[in-house]
Amino acid sequence: MTETAPRQRPPRRRKRRSKLFNLVMGIIFLVLGIIGILLPVVPQIPFLIMSLFFFSFVFPGVRRWMRRFLHRHPKIAHAYKRWREKARRKRQQLIRKEKEWFAGR
Repeated sequence: MTETAPRQRPPRRRKRRSKLFNLVMGIIFLVLGIIGILLPVVPQIPFLIMSLFFFSFVFPGVRRWMRRFLHRHPKIAHAYKRWREKARRKRQQLIRKEKEWFAGR
């Protein structure tokens, strides 16, 4: 009789968010930003920035505009780069933990 090796699951892929999801989130944050303009209690700038962020995933023109803006404003670009780097490190740490968990099984 031949022994078979335990079947391992293939590594999980990260699901890509659909364009529809990004568009809906961009619209929601845009509406919240407009509400923030009308009501002095609600902050508008973070919501408008998040709407631009989500719209950049859907519309190439917005993405190009954001790249030019970041190129012209290095301080903001540096903060954005640190934020993205932190997210990348968190993702890598999660992947490392999953690999260790699968190896331990």
